[in-house]
Amino acid sequence: MQGDNYPSRTVLREGKRTVQHWQGEESLFRREDGTHDFEWAFVGNPKDVANPSEYRIKMFTKVAYNTVGAADKASLTDEQAVALWDRLLAGLKFRVKVPGAPEGSYYFLPGAKTDARAKP
Repeated sequence: MQGDNYPSRTVLREGKRTVQHWQGEESLFRREDGTHDFEWAFVGNPKDVANPSEYRIKMFTKVAYNTVGAADKASLTDEQAVALWDRLLAGLKFRVKVPGAPEGSYYFLPGAKTDARAKP
């Protein structure tokens, strides 16, 4: 039993989160040392390329020399870290159209010479 020995953390946001057509869950918290520890994941179908069997994304702040928590302090406030996280997840898409993936869940149209995000 960990009880009092369990590390303290501040929950910034937690719960279900849909990214494109993937229905997953996220956990965003700040550790006692100031490190932001964010994760989003979903479980899909092993035989469906549009819904991989498992997909997990993590983001940390206070990283130095490729080590989480090694920097003296986080370079982002809680609000800035959450805003960055939201922007990163909003941009999560396939590079090309994938069988079974809904419209808008990919960047490039098959045979298109330009980026599908470009406005005419």
